[in-house]
Amino acid sequence: MNDFHDGSYWIDTHCHLNLDAFDGDRDAVIERSLEARVRRILIPGIDLETTIEAKEMAAQRAVISFAAGIHPNTNLAIDASLLTDLERMARDENCAAIGEIGLDFYWDECPKDRQEENLRIQLDLAERSDLPVILHCRDAFETLFPIMREWVGRNGRNRGVFHAFDGNADQARLVVDAGFYVGIGGAVTFKNKNDRRDMAKYVPLERILLETDAPYLTPVPFRGKRNEPAHIARIGAFLAELRGVPVAEIQRQTTANANKLFSIR
Repeated sequence: MNDFHDGSYWIDTHCHLNLDAFDGDRDAVIERSLEARVRRILIPGIDLETTIEAKEMAAQRAVISFAAGIHPNTNLAIDASLLTDLERMARDENCAAIGEIGLDFYWDECPKDRQEENLRIQLDLAERSDLPVILHCRDAFETLFPIMREWVGRNGRNRGVFHAFDGNADQARLVVDAGFYVGIGGAVTFKNKNDRRDMAKYVPLERILLETDAPYLTPVPFRGKRNEPAHIARIGAFLAELRGVPVAEIQRQTTANANKLFSIR
């Protein structure tokens, strides 16, 4: 059941398996993901505690990798002590990225100036660590994208993904042209997300990563229930139908993309 040697498997590049929504049945959720041929689950941090939890999960289960980061909605100033903790975790063998970081101007939990300062600190950390970044962007593209374009322009090794991308096709074109990947999740299946579907049809398949963002953004036909990594197969099947290509092609290319960006197998 868990033999992935033929290469036909999925990678969930963004899943909050470290949140309390999974406390009652986390092991069962992981087993269901393996049955759905999900070989790797990448768990981001949103603060120090969740990053530590993700790191511990990755140490216990081969299916899990983690990212270290402070989410823009986490109202913390990254001081020297916190940065030292993040740097230490970034050196862990199971750490695949710095994230979830970025800007969020929809909510007001964290002041905008602090969000930007924390973002720049963590971008420097990613560059020093030679790790990709996982970017959160909500109502902030006009501010975030110029920062990211400058960041990739200063070092050819700087790289990352705009996670759960909700921009339009023109914004996606800017993201891809700058060398970033585009994260596509369950929201692409929602009936009221025509702009997102148009964007998902435009983005070159070589630049798409699949993600669940579980427990959030549960895809159709499971809406109203908790999302989980096994549903990545449903997202992949929907994207295949949307683009008019075989599911196997979506699986093969998005898995190769994730392996390339995050250096995971």
